[in-house]
Amino acid sequence: MKILQTCWHWFWRQSRLNKIIILGLFAVAVPFVLPTVVSWFRPTIIKVGVAFYTYERASFSEGIATTYFFEKRNLVTNCSLRRIEKTQPTGQVPIANPQSWVILKLLLENASDQHITHLRLGVRSPALSPATQLLTSPNVDAAGHMDTPSRDTRPVYMISIAALPPATSTVLSLQTPIDDRLRRFIYEDHRTVTIQVPFVSADQFREYPPIVSRTNALKILNREGLLRTGDDREADEALTATLIPPDNSGASSSKVTPYQLLPKSRTCAEGEAGMW
Repeated sequence: MKILQTCWHWFWRQSRLNKIIILGLFAVAVPFVLPTVVSWFRPTIIKVGVAFYTYERASFSEGIATTYFFEKRNLVTNCSLRRIEKTQPTGQVPIANPQSWVILKLLLENASDQHITHLRLGVRSPALSPATQLLTSPNVDAAGHMDTPSRDTRPVYMISIAALPPATSTVLSLQTPIDDRLRRFIYEDHRTVTIQVPFVSADQFREYPPIVSRTNALKILNREGLLRTGDDREADEALTATLIPPDNSGASSSKVTPYQLLPKSRTCAEGEAGMW
């Protein structure tokens, strides 16, 4: 109590400008400190890990040959996590619709010994948009949509999960097509893509801001591979078919804007691949 009184008296001795600066810094720091403070008084039932990367499926031609590829790359360092490509004579292999996405991964873990029902969480990121799609690992059913809560003017992607069994983890994927806005945000303006989980709630606990941990992208992909295939490895082929299905709409007579490849990635340095 004496320390609080000393700080209070010190604050009132400051000039008006200094008070404004101090209050501004305090307001900025609160969202980062609040989850930790809440965890002191509330047991951590839901653990939240996040990671993100870009996924590109496209092709390029060199002479009489065309190389078809898909590539996952670290969004933070722009280094290639995994690239698979195949070269064929031009015109002999029909290409699926070329496209690229930002894929945001959420690793949710039920750390308790009870079922968590009607789990809801909000996710906020400049990489999300109304075109974002939610995909889940097979062990849960989830639904999601963009929303603007009445208490906040900033949009939030709302995710609802019917039930999460005790001592169970699941991986959610939020995939957003890279349009002109997102391409400019990442590769031209070189702005930082951030992720926030402002709240989580369920029948078993009231809404609160969870502690969000940065998770290595490769580890979260391996965890998803384990949930999908039962093997502790990344299942690229299965995920390719599930997350990003080819465009089977057939040829179109209308003009199609040529796809622009993402800026070339670099090779990840040792130990850097999934870090951010």
